[in-house]
Amino acid sequence: MSSLAIDLTKIAASLPRSSHSVSVIAGTAYIYGGEINPREPVDGDVHAVELASGAYRRISASGQTPEPRVGHVARVIDGKIYVFGGRGGPAMTPLDEAGAVHVFDPSASSWTTLSTSSTSYPCARSYHCATNSGQQLIVHAGCGDASTGRLRDTWTFDVSTSEWTQLPDAPGDPRGGTSITVLDGRLWRFGGFNGKTEVGGTIDYLDITTPQSSWNSCSFGETAGHGRDGGAAALAPSSTGPEPRSVAGLHALGSQLIVIGGEGQPSITGGHDAAGNFWDDIWSFNPTKEEWTQLAVNGDMEARGWFGSDSVDGESIVVWGGINSKNERLTDGWILTL
Repeated sequence: MSSLAIDLTKIAASLPRSSHSVSVIAGTAYIYGGEINPREPVDGDVHAVELASGAYRRISASGQTPEPRVGHVARVIDGKIYVFGGRGGPAMTPLDEAGAVHVFDPSASSWTTLSTSSTSYPCARSYHCATNSGQQLIVHAGCGDASTGRLRDTWTFDVSTSEWTQLPDAPGDPRGGTSITVLDGRLWRFGGFNGKTEVGGTIDYLDITTPQSSWNSCSFGETAGHGRDGGAAALAPSSTGPEPRSVAGLHALGSQLIVIGGEGQPSITGGHDAAGNFWDDIWSFNPTKEEWTQLAVNGDMEARGWFGSDSVDGESIVVWGGINSKNERLTDGWILTL
């Protein structure tokens, strides 16, 4: 174990949730969407928790309120929360909204919907991932409908023009439950589930500052994890980097990339209506040296996946809820600080 450590501080509030989003603005975490019972979206309200005190309030927002959903993405840009995709409705299928993005403004407690003028835009999907760079919301991969299946495409949405632009497809298998973040002009991607096993062994990156750039990969370990048909397996850590996993957290802190938890073996259904096996480890990746370090963890956060997370000014990470190996929706929130 490395001497490098990460400190975990529990937030004094409780809200059960999985497959939701967490967005942090000015010391408040805004929790939206997700589920408590499998495949049943919760209310369409926004739930706010002050990180310092744990004070909680439920916001019944005005305006163009989105349909309740799970497996969506949300990112903060200029003090507003941009939400795209997810699944819901009676059939719990990906919500086809023709590339629209929903915007929550905490200062006004209101929603608006940005329709796009682009003729090409990402297809309806859930369990995709997102990050942002400046005014660009970046969306990647996920699970489409029966005709598209799992995806590996990458798109940017300019919040000032409401236009979508497609970037190069990422390498490897199409996947859901992968994670992306931006560091030093590069879009980084890790993990996911390809329909059979969790994916790992590489961390991939795309230079988003250079037009017509292509993806590259840093390889380090096993590329395929446990399958759903082999029975429950003990998750054994590796010394070379995080083992294959999906529905984990990936964030930039300082000059490092941080990977948090995730699912190491899928449930027998491959979905979130039953429990898989989960990791409780936290790793740091140094992009310059292309080296992984497992961090010593000062705190007692339960192993989990399907949680919401967001970085706080690039100095800490907030993790909320998720699912444990008993298929329980977790209620706790944590602040992670190097």
